Amino acid sequence: MRNTKSFAFSATLAAAAFAAASNSAIAAGDDVSLSQAASSLGYTYSYLGPEDAVQLGRPGVTILVRPGERLFDVNDRTEAMGGPAPKFKENDLYVSEQFVGRLRAIAARYAPNPATQIEVIRRPADYSDASPSGPITAFAVHQLPGTEHVEVTGKAPGPNVPITITLVGTYSSEVPDCVLTRRQVFSGPDGRFTANVAVTPGNIRGAVLTMVASSVPGVASASIRFEMKAPNADVKVPFEQEPRSIR
Repeated sequence: MRNTKSFAFSATLAAAAFAAASNSAIAAGDDVSLSQAASSLGYTYSYLGPEDAVQLGRPGVTILVRPGERLFDVNDRTEAMGGPAPKFKENDLYVSEQFVGRLRAIAARYAPNPATQIEVIRRPADYSDASPSGPITAFAVHQLPGTEHVEVTGKAPGPNVPITITLVGTYSSEVPDCVLTRRQVFSGPDGRFTANVAVTPGNIRGAVLTMVASSVPGVASASIRFEMKAPNADVKVPFEQEPRSIR
């Protein structure tokens, strides 16, 4: 009886050791820092708070990767990845070696295409791979008179920091938020950045718009809500005034 119990106990220990080894192997295969892989492959890396996703960009292609999902977006198409799903750990997204191979193949397959929906700006020649840290400050949105464009300004915690500007529209309590546009800029030598963003097709009177500025891990995002006015809401146009005879 004692031998039977000893055998069962040994079998249990062996099974536990096998499970631990398997889990370790899985973790090893899912332990590649996406930010480091992106840098080595020539992609910019930005965390998009409104979508809980990571954006990888290079001329001609933009990729969205979401934690816990094996589906990822390549420009306007959705593809499936093999291996374990990406996961957040230590303020970064970690993926498998297999997915890094996919990213390498995508980088080689896509040529620059100025017609892509999402605008990606080349990083400056003096771009530094040093990891900036701190919040995005002085974030503001101002509507440009006579237009349905807004000027976005702010300050990053350092020069040449990639900033992803995302415009989100809220149109109804019954309808989910909609991402209207997304573009990337870099901060200047003093850390300041600016962007001209078209609100169309989100220029619906009374809609709530949210502008979000996000960046690499370690840089806290900033956001601001606003409502668009008519392009010349503050201008009295004589043509639109009622004639005195009607008054």
